[in-house]
Amino acid sequence: MEADFNMNSWKTIDLSKQYGSCRIFHITVFTILMSFVFIYTLFSVISSHVILYDDQTLGFFTLLLLLYPVHKLLHYLPMRLVCKNVKTCWRLKWGLILTCKIYMHHPIRKYLYLITLVLPFVFISFLLVGCAIIFPHYIHYFAILLSLHTGLCVSDFIYAKNLLGSPGRSFIEEHGEGYDILVQK
Repeated sequence: MEADFNMNSWKTIDLSKQYGSCRIFHITVFTILMSFVFIYTLFSVISSHVILYDDQTLGFFTLLLLLYPVHKLLHYLPMRLVCKNVKTCWRLKWGLILTCKIYMHHPIRKYLYLITLVLPFVFISFLLVGCAIIFPHYIHYFAILLSLHTGLCVSDFIYAKNLLGSPGRSFIEEHGEGYDILVQK
């Protein structure tokens, strides 16, 4: 749903200016390490009798390469279902990693933006935990993927935290460095 009325900027969120790229990188790495310790410990306790196999390394690296594109696709789908003017630009970075930029041409409602922020984390986390339960011999692979994905979601969590404190009927407009929270005049 698009906004058809005049709005003022309530707050501008730019993670690089607000936190700094280096700090976000450190938070991400710390999140990956701590989530791996927690997730692997939890998985190990639940399936302590299981022998781990390492014969699916190619499958693991394939899932690792697909993690980011699927994450971005899950950001895109809710917006695409509701908004007509959402564009994507997919590129191959370093000839190996598929990257994506999502462009919104109009402001969208706060609740829809919150859904787009948390959907990848919720969906991929449930999927990887489910796979770890179904295939317990490969919990180490799923623990690594889940912790890497949790680190990938750090900026989403920071955006969501900032968004939760905004007015309820606000709109979100993305720009190159972050987003603006808009309120009706």
